[in-house]
Amino acid sequence: MQHMKSFVLSFVMSAMAVFACGQSSPLSAGFHIGGSNYLGEIGGKFDPRASVIDANMITTSPSAGVFLRYAANDRVRVSGEVNYVHIRQSDSNAEDPARQARNLNFRNRMFEFGFRSDFTVFSISDRQGMRDYTRPGRLSFNVFVFTGCYGVLHNPQARVTHDPDNQWGDRWFDLRPLRTEGQVEEYATIIAAIPLGIGMEFGMGNGWTMGVEASWRGTFTDYLDDISGMYADPTALTPLAEAISSQSSEAVIASINDPGTGNVGNHRYSEGGTYRGNPETNDSYGTIQFTFAKSIDTRTSFERALDHISRRR
Repeated sequence: MQHMKSFVLSFVMSAMAVFACGQSSPLSAGFHIGGSNYLGEIGGKFDPRASVIDANMITTSPSAGVFLRYAANDRVRVSGEVNYVHIRQSDSNAEDPARQARNLNFRNRMFEFGFRSDFTVFSISDRQGMRDYTRPGRLSFNVFVFTGCYGVLHNPQARVTHDPDNQWGDRWFDLRPLRTEGQVEEYATIIAAIPLGIGMEFGMGNGWTMGVEASWRGTFTDYLDDISGMYADPTALTPLAEAISSQSSEAVIASINDPGTGNVGNHRYSEGGTYRGNPETNDSYGTIQFTFAKSIDTRTSFERALDHISRRR
């Protein structure tokens, strides 16, 4: 009888331990950190700047973020994210003499919030088929692609670099309220972005993972850099808006003009209309980041104790 009681107790404890292990949480939390770059009207050498090969590496800026991730299964994960992305560029970095003569610049410190879905396309693991995300010893290597949707809070700024009277100083000014292209209304503060990316991730055991990923965000705006259409009539602008929107000058042109390339012309408002940007293409940006994550064990103390007993048996 005593042996029977011991057997029943052992069976119940083992069953409960298996149940507890099966309830391991598919949740994980982590952060990523890296660099960001952009494609738009400013800088570069191609028009339109529609390919990542035209990104200027010297203007790569910091990006970082945090995320909470849910693994639906071994192949699909969904993440909620909050990210900081800094993009910047200057026509002084352009290879095109006409853009150098335009002499515009900007920076945009953006905050992303939204979700994305990861889809594993290749995976190696020493614990294939197990959903126990918290047990030690789970070493793995995954390659995945991802997409999603972000809301992006953005605020482009610029400096007045052509300032012979030192009227404006070395300050950054918010561009949206200036309406530098004579817009009737300010463009949107929050825009949408669609990320497309690829990454790889290493599981290091004990619920820890690290990886690297690269992604590019397509947007639905051409105003990440505050440049899209034509130069506005100076009489419709404030003095600051005029100083920022049109920073070309004969001195600037003379400093970069090569007789072999011909006269690049002055970038100024004209009654017939002078293009300041390219309204046919929207701005975009991308990141390369390192990621670190840790699984979240949501088991109760009792369930963890049962799991510990199960491992010792």
